[in-house]
Amino acid sequence: MQLGHCRFDIEKGDLINLDNGEVWHLPKAELHVLSLLVEYQGKVVAKPLLESGYGDKSHLSGASVARAVFTLRSFLGPQHESLIETVKGQGYLLRHHRTRKVTETILPSINRRYAGLIIITIIVLIIASVVAVKAMQPNVVPTQPLSTSTVTLSSGKTVEILLFSPSKTNNELLIEQGLQIQQSFADCDVSSWQSVFLSLSHDKQVLNITMQGELLGQSLIRNLKISDLRQPKQFVNRDWLKQVNICDTISAKSGQTNQRLE
Repeated sequence: MQLGHCRFDIEKGDLINLDNGEVWHLPKAELHVLSLLVEYQGKVVAKPLLESGYGDKSHLSGASVARAVFTLRSFLGPQHESLIETVKGQGYLLRHHRTRKVTETILPSINRRYAGLIIITIIVLIIASVVAVKAMQPNVVPTQPLSTSTVTLSSGKTVEILLFSPSKTNNELLIEQGLQIQQSFADCDVSSWQSVFLSLSHDKQVLNITMQGELLGQSLIRNLKISDLRQPKQFVNRDWLKQVNICDTISAKSGQTNQRLE
């Protein structure tokens, strides 16, 4: 994929500078961030999705994501670093690459008395063009979940299940996995998890799960990345979800909540 004067080889994880031939084998964090930006190109990628990590139980901090974006922009260079746009309070967006044509104009010798008028006219035309282009640009729309559902536990607490996909079609597998997790949470008496984010890789071989919550005033986050090469695929089921302990157990005697984590 073309990114400014660079080409991104997603299979090898390389970013190649086509001007000087320099090849940068992306570290895991930069590869994870750039892959998501490419997958959702033209849309804002939410920070929780970028922080979901690149491996089982892994998690990227906000600082790690920001550092990865900084190094990616540095490699793209000053002419093309703006392809990765920061959307304040939401996340990052990868703009579509457009090749700019440079027109070289040769001005004839002119009388000095007209030089100032011509320069002013050119400046006015440039300003008008910039204003017109900005007016024509559509508003940036953040990445919206494919679906959002809420599960109410027997304790009365709710857990939000959010599915993310770059396309609104062919998401039967993702929806099926979301229903499995939703049903499993419905069997819980209580849980410290508050939000669960699900997304499938572009080739639908890997299911990414990020769970966020709170326990005893401390923020919790857990990332799961599950591969399944079988057909038909079954990334998760109720037995597997019980093994990873998505529920909390309450001691009837003490009334305290104990979270079981791997």
